[in-house]
Amino acid sequence: MKKCAVINDISGFGKCSLVAQLPVLSALGTQAHPAPTAVLSNQTAYGSYYSCDMTSFLKPCFEQWKKLGAEFDGILTGYFASAQEVRTVLDFFSDTKALFVVDPVMGDNGELYDGFTGSLCEEIKKLACRADIITPNFTELRCLTGESNVNKAAQIMLESGNKAVVLTGVEENGLIGSRVFTRGECKTFLSPKRGGYFSGTGDIFSAVLTGMMLRGESVFDAARTAGEFISNVISVTEAENSQDGVDFEKRLGDLI
Repeated sequence: MKKCAVINDISGFGKCSLVAQLPVLSALGTQAHPAPTAVLSNQTAYGSYYSCDMTSFLKPCFEQWKKLGAEFDGILTGYFASAQEVRTVLDFFSDTKALFVVDPVMGDNGELYDGFTGSLCEEIKKLACRADIITPNFTELRCLTGESNVNKAAQIMLESGNKAVVLTGVEENGLIGSRVFTRGECKTFLSPKRGGYFSGTGDIFSAVLTGMMLRGESVFDAARTAGEFISNVISVTEAENSQDGVDFEKRLGDLI
């Protein structure tokens, strides 16, 4: 089985981040090895929450992994609680040959999340340039490049070293999905927009994308599958509160 290091936060309530990514990767036949960047009582969309920063944990965790001789076929990163955490990841995986997928979590809807300024954003930009694949939304792609034109922004990241830029949250004619930019092609994959905003869909998207690519699928086919899975999951979600996340458990069998 392929092994994937998954570096993200974990919440007790709200099905996002590691809570969603680990079962998705497992369903895709990948051994998922988590390293939490923060531990939260519940995800932040609930309004009030308690969070424990795991910056002091991450480096000794990776040092122990090194003692174990851990080797990975894939690396997937999401939320970071500090600039130091990002630097720790960059140092530990500096020579990796693994598929490196970065979801550059920084903001959405034209605004950065609380705390995502200065050195943290700068380190995430460095990490994104190190990645094989990045999965930003419009806000994050603009933050990474300083460019509002999507095509130009994607080209900047490709020239920085990315093999593919997978832009999420693309909407056209009542459909929603992703647009995949590589150095030779650009393809858009859209599914019916089901309505509403649900937490955790970006985490699930990046996990499906990574797992499918570790299966040997192209980034285009992986993005298509990820988008279709998200659409199907939303269609069977009964959550009254969007911050609870989507009922991905009902459709995990689609990935096996």
